[in-house]
Amino acid sequence: MIIYGFHALESLLEADQKVHSVHALFKPDSDRLKKVRPMVQKKNIPWKEYSQKERARFESEFRRLGGDIEELESTQGIFAQVPDPAPVELAELLKLAREKEEYPVILFLDSITDPQNLGSMLRSSAFFNVAGIAVTEHRSSPLTAAAIKISSGGFAHVPIARVTNLVQGLEAAKEAGFWVVGLSEHATELFERARVDAPIALVVGNEEKGIRPLTEKNCDYTLSLPALGPIKSLNAATAAAVALALLRHRQQHDALNRK
Repeated sequence: MIIYGFHALESLLEADQKVHSVHALFKPDSDRLKKVRPMVQKKNIPWKEYSQKERARFESEFRRLGGDIEELESTQGIFAQVPDPAPVELAELLKLAREKEEYPVILFLDSITDPQNLGSMLRSSAFFNVAGIAVTEHRSSPLTAAAIKISSGGFAHVPIARVTNLVQGLEAAKEAGFWVVGLSEHATELFERARVDAPIALVVGNEEKGIRPLTEKNCDYTLSLPALGPIKSLNAATAAAVALALLRHRQQHDALNRK
């Protein structure tokens, strides 16, 4: 697969992840190009630079390696060929999460099909130290180049596990000691009162229908965001970021009170 954009590439290099090759469109006044070139060359990664007269070759190579013609304007004149992400089993993700911290958080995504939402959630997850994201094999966005770019490097730090059935995945989380918490307009708990001193599997649905009824039925409890203005809903990625902020704040606050 390919990734594009300076931030995504820099994040990969800093995380020492495998990169097969890098392709760049030369711009003499590009400070970012001057910064990333030695980073690539230091790691002995093949570097192919194209002059402005060779733009057609740059674009042709982008398409040949799997890039979408509609994404060309978003490349910032640089892209890299990288291995497809290694699959992560949910059982392994749950185990690693429990080893990572006392009260880890994993996101379970219910019918999130927009790559931009997935990318934004990866970014928020990396910001709030989420242990991983679980998605279904169907009715879920793949990890596209667009999602990777929007994640601003988050994809390099947040593993993704794909499950055949979301409810079965939530049952596995419960067996691993996680509390399953859904975001729903039919909330059964308030953020300021809900139990958060436990490993949390936070379930987020799409902005049109939210989490599905069967998913909600399998939650230990549900929460809704405290809307204060005339608009009562947020898109899925924004809702996930706000929920993570409130959840992590509660966990930190409660941890301080226990000391």
